[in-house]
Amino acid sequence: MENSTFSLESLLIVTVLALLVPLIVSKIKVVRIPIVVGEILVGVIVGKSGFNIIQSSQWLQFLQFFGLAYLMFVSGLELDFKTLLPKRRTQAQNSTSSEGARVTRGMFSLIRNPLAFALISCVLTFGLSIALSIYLHHLHLIRSPFLLALIITTTSLTIVVPVLKEYDLLDSEFGQLILAAAMFADFVTMLLISVAASLFQGGFSPKVLFVFILIFALLFMYRLFRRFSNYRSFKNLAHGTAQLGIRASMAIMIVFLVLAESLGVQVILGTFLAGVLVGLVNEETKSDIFHKLDAIGFGFLIPIFFIMVGVDFDFRSLFSDPKALILLPVLFIATYVFKGLPVLLLRSRYSWRDTLSGAALLTTQMSVTVAAAAVGMQIGAISRGVDTAIILVAMLTAIISPVVFGKLLPHRDHAVDRQVVIVGNLPGAKLLVDELSVKSQRFLWVQAWDQALLETGLSIEQPTKHHEDIGQGDQDIENCLPALAKMDIHPQGTKALVAYTSDDHLNIQLASAAVSLGVESVICSIRDLGLFEEHRQSAPFVVINSQFAEVALMDQLINHPVSTQLLRGPGDMQIQEVRLCSHAYHGKRLMEVEFPGNLLIMSIVRDGKPIVPHGHTELHVGDTVLVVGEREDITQFVQSGKRG
Repeated sequence: MENSTFSLESLLIVTVLALLVPLIVSKIKVVRIPIVVGEILVGVIVGKSGFNIIQSSQWLQFLQFFGLAYLMFVSGLELDFKTLLPKRRTQAQNSTSSEGARVTRGMFSLIRNPLAFALISCVLTFGLSIALSIYLHHLHLIRSPFLLALIITTTSLTIVVPVLKEYDLLDSEFGQLILAAAMFADFVTMLLISVAASLFQGGFSPKVLFVFILIFALLFMYRLFRRFSNYRSFKNLAHGTAQLGIRASMAIMIVFLVLAESLGVQVILGTFLAGVLVGLVNEETKSDIFHKLDAIGFGFLIPIFFIMVGVDFDFRSLFSDPKALILLPVLFIATYVFKGLPVLLLRSRYSWRDTLSGAALLTTQMSVTVAAAAVGMQIGAISRGVDTAIILVAMLTAIISPVVFGKLLPHRDHAVDRQVVIVGNLPGAKLLVDELSVKSQRFLWVQAWDQALLETGLSIEQPTKHHEDIGQGDQDIENCLPALAKMDIHPQGTKALVAYTSDDHLNIQLASAAVSLGVESVICSIRDLGLFEEHRQSAPFVVINSQFAEVALMDQLINHPVSTQLLRGPGDMQIQEVRLCSHAYHGKRLMEVEFPGNLLIMSIVRDGKPIVPHGHTELHVGDTVLVVGEREDITQFVQSGKRG
């Protein structure tokens, strides 16, 4: 029912449904249903295919349009281009690879590079999709082969990211490859959807090139905002009632929206690029900005869009359109086959179960897919029946693929007790070893580095003077890597490496080599204050100086005596960080968890952002939890946190 009047009743129903959906979906334990799928489903129930109680109006249509624009804005904000950058690999890392993996040189060696894997995966998927789309167009089943190929290529970052987080894979090499492929697919398809729409409407024309004007505007505004972002007056207005960052973000979104519409480019591309710009400009404070903008979108605008997609979802159009009925199984099969086949390249580095689980996860479709289908509907490239088929396939993949991913993913033993490696024989190193022994922490103490080199069988000249030739850049770092590898020092089994010799340059070399290997935590002792200041800010590892640390501790004891003594005082009371790996805790609120003894949760760090906990705070796999309590209680919690 079309009506230009403002319907308060319909808006009330939609907002109440937006409130109820997360509560209902969270109670369904049999199968994981994404909230956006739940929103579409309730929209179907109250919409044209169900009770038809939503009265469409210009106001609801505006909120639906703005919700779509804001969804694309948040999608752009989610992109982290650092994910596409290859992590530095070294000779030692390659030497630890299996003999079978060495055979995979050439093209398969590119799979280690997230950008290369994402590019190969996207190109292969799009190539297969465009071939099928051209054939379907030849059969007169579709109107725009280019647009349909892009729709098949899309991936849902809004589902991939939470699933990788839940299984604590987001920071792993495997997780970064999957994330990079999903992000690249979303970014490229968003850029090309506007081109596809322009080609469908009028063929190739200069209007298609207007997309580059938006990209130029993004680069220009990025440089402009970076120049003025550090002004103190702007920073002072970032919080409180001013909220300058949020106001500027919304203004940028509207500017790009209007600019896109003026150029005749799809507005969703404009808002998507606006989100990319906001993310790039606020890189240091992105987490704070993102959470605020995320709350605005997913708290109001975006649920309205997805519910209205369900309201407009018309099953009758699917069954009344023979072409749509034929396309439904074709699209479903093509999505899994065309997006799954390129991911099989991962088999050169991972097991079959890892590879197939990654292929399953990358088939998930939702936000960008629905947005692309909406664009196709607007320009007449997609019929109502085909739109229904596309949305139905997206909903099915969003439900099925995460479940298949979890079933296929090999069990990872999170309970492996990784060792701490201490290199050096200074008195401080002995004290550290004694402390680790008291805490029953596994460690490897390499007291004499030169002797360790000889024991590994590596040939070096003048081993007793090895440290004199240190500090000469990458070549010197490479000298340490084979020794570390032969001592079985690798990221999977090493919690931290402490360089604690009497030679500052050797410590720097060892720390740099450990970072190159990918060791999670690297600590370097530098006794020379000049060298300490030189590396304190720029080094990719933690740098400590005994004199500086002593002064800092005294300052803490003077100004914060109680908390400092609790951190390092004698007795059974301790403060400790615990990495949560147990799925038994995932999604549980603190008030629902029975902690050992009188254990207290002081803080939770999630995605690098600290959270002040309260009774309703949920625990997630991958959280770093700061706990205070007696040693036995903490030990019990640590063990339970590792079982998953």
